[in-house]
Amino acid sequence: MSKVKKPFSKKWWVWVLAILFIVGIVGCSEESADTDKEVQTPATENDSKEDKANKETPKKETPKKEQKKTDKPAAKKGVLTKEKFEQIKDGMTYEEVVNIVGAEGKVISETGDKGSQYHTVMYEFDTDGFMSNASMMFQGGKLINKAQFGLGEGSDVEISLEEFNKLQNGMTLEEVIDIVGGKGEILSESGTKGTDLHTVMYSYKGKGSIGANVSLMFQGNKLQNKSQFGLE
Repeated sequence: MSKVKKPFSKKWWVWVLAILFIVGIVGCSEESADTDKEVQTPATENDSKEDKANKETPKKETPKKEQKKTDKPAAKKGVLTKEKFEQIKDGMTYEEVVNIVGAEGKVISETGDKGSQYHTVMYEFDTDGFMSNASMMFQGGKLINKAQFGLGEGSDVEISLEEFNKLQNGMTLEEVIDIVGGKGEILSESGTKGTDLHTVMYSYKGKGSIGANVSLMFQGNKLQNKSQFGLE
């Protein structure tokens, strides 16, 4: 009679091998876990040290660049500028005007006996500006008229032909401003401000062909003359 073979699962050495195999796997997994902890722990400690150092060490603020102060350009010496022209007032002596300009003027016309109240002299001054010019007229040693062209950039106000036609002699400066929208650039001025003889010539840009412009003359704050070129 042949022996009955035991099932494979009931053999004792099979279970021993299985137990050893399981123990081996568990041991490997524990070693790998410990290895991971060892690797991760220093990184965590370093990170915490860096965070702590960042918190303790105050961040240096980047110094802001100081904005450069834009000072107004110094007035040019020896030449007449728009700013200087505006400082010059009717009734000033020649010496006072020269003190503002910073240089002597050049005589371009002269009438009457020197030293008399009718002695009239017109001076031309060097100016700051391309194709610009300026003149001052003195009578009896006092300024009675100043005139310039090209010292400033001109008025920003533009006058149309329709607006020009609305202007009537006798209108006040304020009435004219209401129509055209503002003051023009002073081309010439004579007389004491606020008096009936105070005379001012204003220049405006015109709407029309190239070089269109308008000139308005006021005396005693009232329009005495208007002229235009190139309005359309």
